[in-house]
Amino acid sequence: MPADTKGMLNDPAKVWAMIQGIDICMFVTRTSGPARGRPMSTIPMPSEDAIYLLTEARSAAAQDVAANGEVLLSYQGGGDHVCVTGTATVDGDAALVKRLWSTGAQVFWPKGPEASDVVVIRVRPARADYWDGPNPVIGAAQFLFGLVTGREPDMGERGAAQM
Repeated sequence: MPADTKGMLNDPAKVWAMIQGIDICMFVTRTSGPARGRPMSTIPMPSEDAIYLLTEARSAAAQDVAANGEVLLSYQGGGDHVCVTGTATVDGDAALVKRLWSTGAQVFWPKGPEASDVVVIRVRPARADYWDGPNPVIGAAQFLFGLVTGREPDMGERGAAQM
């Protein structure tokens, strides 16, 4: 794939739209040891300049964020790839937990938001790098077309944005 020659596109709306279409990210934290990633569902809220995650107060994710708030969220789905870096905090506000509660959360915490040890990880995105690629079938066809014709295939748009 050719190097990105477009530079900083500074289009956070494009990034927000992409991550709203992908439920699960690899949530990467770092404390004094090596980086640790775990798949987690996110709740992107562009109007609040925040990406929220629900977890237990005693989880490794919450403990890692409390120790070092620098995080990375890596999304992949439907040909799109987005990597967001930002600063995270842990928020135990019961009203916020309740506002973010969903059917999916209910599956993981069947006693509900009031009876569970659930907190919110709030990520303030700083920068995103993305590849708005074709869906896998079209991408494979484009790649094969390039291989057969010797012409560069259209593999989507790459860019970055300050969030």
